[in-house]
Amino acid sequence: MRLFVGLELPPSLLHAIAGLRGSLPDVTWLPPESYHLTLHFIGEVTHGHLLEEIHHTLSAIRSTPPVLQPGGAGLFMTSRPHGSDTLWIGCAPDAALLSLRDRIRKGLNRAIPPGEKNSRHFTPHITMGRMDHPDQVRRQRWLATTLPPVAAQAIGHFTLFQSMRHADGPVYEPLEHYPLRF
Repeated sequence: MRLFVGLELPPSLLHAIAGLRGSLPDVTWLPPESYHLTLHFIGEVTHGHLLEEIHHTLSAIRSTPPVLQPGGAGLFMTSRPHGSDTLWIGCAPDAALLSLRDRIRKGLNRAIPPGEKNSRHFTPHITMGRMDHPDQVRRQRWLATTLPPVAAQAIGHFTLFQSMRHADGPVYEPLEHYPLRF
């Protein structure tokens, strides 16, 4: 099973971001129920004992609840010839969010065998969609888009998700919620 750790979005933030869907043509927009902020990608886990170790590691994490404050739009451009660019909405990297991400990363890097460690650069964001051959002018205009005002919100838990591949795109199933407390 393919796993990652992330934050579920509060309804007001989810609604504000979903309101941007369709605002740029030629984008494959993700459904709002898939929106989340990834804290740590784990990858494929095939052994039950490893899943148990992940659960124990995540259960032991203590951290101040992060505050999600949405920011501007962004784009991850692919370097592959036939890959898709990724549109996203950023979130301010508050100290509690960075600390939580760091605790999760360090804990899981100790728990997961060396070949499967993850040390990707962390850009707090919510993926909204993918595009293959964007019109450069429209894309630049969209990247200047701002969200309607949304109050910053503290998040009370983080989640272990399973990512399942489907013909319409990935589906993310929450497997376990871990309350945030210090």
